[in-house]
Parts: sequence; structure tokens; C-alpha cells
Amino acid sequence: MSVLLSSNAPHICRDEFDKEALEFLEKYYPEALERPVAVPILYVARHRMGLRVVEKRLTEDFSVLGQMCFTSGLTEIYDKEDGSYKMVKARFGTMIIDPDTIAKRNEGCKNNTIAHEAFHWHKHRDYHIAISLFDPKNAVRIRSAFGEYDESNRATWSDEDWMEWQARGIAPRILMPPEQFDEMATRYIEEHSNEAGLRGSWYLNCAVVKSLADFFQVSKQSAEIRLNERGYYLRE
Repeated sequence: MSVLLSSNAPHICRDEFDKEALEFLEKYYPEALERPVAVPILYVARHRMGLRVVEKRLTEDFSVLGQMCFTSGLTEIYDKEDGSYKMVKARFGTMIIDPDTIAKRNEGCKNNTIAHEAFHWHKHRDYHIAISLFDPKNAVRIRSAFGEYDESNRATWSDEDWMEWQARGIAPRILMPPEQFDEMATRYIEEHSNEAGLRGSWYLNCAVVKSLADFFQVSKQSAEIRLNERGYYLRE
């Protein structure tokens, strides 16, 4: 797939997502490529990447999971005490995670959000620093919101749309690198296939997905998507 962006945003195709995830891990947490482990992504963000990770409510309607600030300046948060939006100072390299939004989901969602924002810093920082010249007062940021991207309308996507699409696709791969994921998937399929209580592929799929989600500390939805991406079709 050819990806054409309007400016200097990184060009990344879908079939390069695993490669990008592996490059991220090689740089910041190569231990995850030595054997299957749950990537301690909060530790990676803070101690390997030098990011400041804070928890602040970002929106009233819980529509935004996280935000990455690429430059120092003012940024908007939601004050749930008085029900208003406020501008606060943020320094470059600050990752803001919305704890209230995350609480409505699960710890796996939080880990994926941290990986998502960390990838933005890793891959999209130079782009955003370059555009900061146009607005030096406010912190240049990118926000991770809910909602699916309609890929049939890619011709209308902005640079930020492309970068969000990239981070969404690559973050789960950072937490579940291919070889290590395959090793654990094969192990759990074998283990659960031998359990007398599991009858049929639907039950096997549920058991394997839960085991993978627990091991890699991701959501069950993310684990199931990754399982299908890697070619394991266990449902009838």
C-alpha cells in the first residue's frame, strides 16, 4: 500500500507495523525480544524514554484516552470539580493519561494507551516540533480519541489522521511482538486443547484469548485481534 502524506509526517504502511514495533522495542526495551514477557510500558515510557507521565481528565465526555505533548506550553484539560475546561502549563515530553476514561475500561486499555502515546513521541516528535514554530505559545500535542477510521476515505485524511492510524496499529504490536506472541499462542492453544472442559473452538478461543490477555497485560479484545492477525482462527 502506498501512503502519501501532505507534508513531512512519517510514511508507514500497514505491512510495516510489525517492523516499526520491533524497532521501538529494540531501542527502548530489547528484553521483550529475548523471551515472551509483558512489556512494562509505563516503566519504558518513564525510564527508558524519559517521558513525564501524568494523569489528568482530558474531556467531559470521556472521548479522549491520552495525549502526548511534543513542546512546552499551554494545553487544555477538563476540571471535573467545577465542570469546565482550563488551560494549564505542560512541558515537552509530557504524556497525559485520562484515569477516568481508563477506569471505564481496563488495565490493558491503559497499557495500550501508554504504548500508543509513546510511539507518537518516538516516531512523530520531529514532525510536531517542526510545526510548533507556527504556535509557540501553546503546547503542540496529539490526542488519542475513540472512533474508527474509515479507510475508504483515506484520501481525505489529514497528517494527524495518518499518525493516529499508525499509532493505533502499532501500539498493540509493541505489547505483543510477533515471535513472542506466537510462542505463547501456540503454548496456550496446546494447553487449553487438552482441557476436558473445553468443547468446541468457541470455548477454546475464549480460553486462549483470556490467557494471552492476562500474560501480555492487554485487553481481551486486543489479544483476540492479534490472534487473528497472526493467523490463528479458532472460532467455528
